[in-house]
Amino acid sequence: MPHILDPSMPPSPAWPRPVAEPTPSPPDAPAAAAPTALPGPPAMSLRLDPALGLVVIEFRDQTGHVESLPTQRELDAYRRGGATPPGPPEAGAVAAPAPE
Repeated sequence: MPHILDPSMPPSPAWPRPVAEPTPSPPDAPAAAAPTALPGPPAMSLRLDPALGLVVIEFRDQTGHVESLPTQRELDAYRRGGATPPGPPEAGAVAAPAPE
């Protein structure tokens, strides 16, 4: 099977495509309405939740509303589940038995 970029193959009839020249509008045509500006990208910030050892990504929209990843509901579930940050066990802690 020939490689897509094989120089020995004939050029594709669809490439290069001609670029259409913009047609000027007649002078008596009404001006097109300006497109409405889209809101800018959301402001993003990262924070570390030290109790869980997780990085939380927060997005703030133009109105100040905050969404996060993981969501607040997921963070609460981690807290209820007793999740602890990764790292060496505390002194005197007993390791859980290995799964069989």
